[in-house]
Amino acid sequence: MYLVFDIGGSNIRIGVSADGQNITDSKIVPLNPDFEQGILIFKQTADELSKGEQIQAVAGGIAGPLDKEKTMLVASPNIPEWVNRPLKNRLQETFNCPVILENDSALVSLGEATKGPGANHQIVACVALGTGVGGARIVNGKIDQSSLGFEPGHQIIIPDGEGCNCGGKGHLEAYVSGFYIQRKYHQKAEDIKDSAVWDGIAKHLAIGLNNTTVHWSPDIIILAGSVTESIPLENVNRYFRQFCTIFSSPPEIVKGTLGNDAGLYGALALINQNSPKAGKI
Repeated sequence: MYLVFDIGGSNIRIGVSADGQNITDSKIVPLNPDFEQGILIFKQTADELSKGEQIQAVAGGIAGPLDKEKTMLVASPNIPEWVNRPLKNRLQETFNCPVILENDSALVSLGEATKGPGANHQIVACVALGTGVGGARIVNGKIDQSSLGFEPGHQIIIPDGEGCNCGGKGHLEAYVSGFYIQRKYHQKAEDIKDSAVWDGIAKHLAIGLNNTTVHWSPDIIILAGSVTESIPLENVNRYFRQFCTIFSSPPEIVKGTLGNDAGLYGALALINQNSPKAGKI
């Protein structure tokens, strides 16, 4: 039995896989801001899902950048009490098995790149729009190497623009994330029906995707996350074609297909890539 998880800014999604290929069962629980209480709830939920079967490996993501050894979260405007806490070590102690920790959006990206619309593409850029904005570059079915991780949501699209929760200004996240949308329009993204509002959000997103394209040069761009469901893709593509002028054939922009399971499937892919057969865990 394999245990996979996705710790976001608001909830934790936990799943189990009996065969290492498919999610057997999963559950979403609210994120407890207290780290130790959060670990306790995590364990209780995992026990419920695994029904007492031995856990062979654990993998999952958490919202924010990790330390270079990928053992803990080092910054997060949304879950500050989880910052600099020994998440990997606590999970290893709790389940007595190997644990792999990764950025949550990187695992969403990996899931969509390996089991979603990116499966037949060599270079995939995925941008996930939820409470915040994250993403990653996937090359040949693996998360691309980086020094500090990937944070496409914190690219500057408007100098001295809207304040971002990280302390910066004018970041993409401050214009298209669920938190920003609710803060500005006093409604959750799924409740906004004004087409003019969504057109503006689509334009800002297209600016960010142009920057992502000229830096990452992907074959395809996948939009994932809860906010993506409300964004008019045709508007994003229209603005994107206006902005992305350096390439004669800009990459296609599509929506992800795995929904809330994207990060869990990314975690499964990570387990398989680090299995004994792969010469690792």
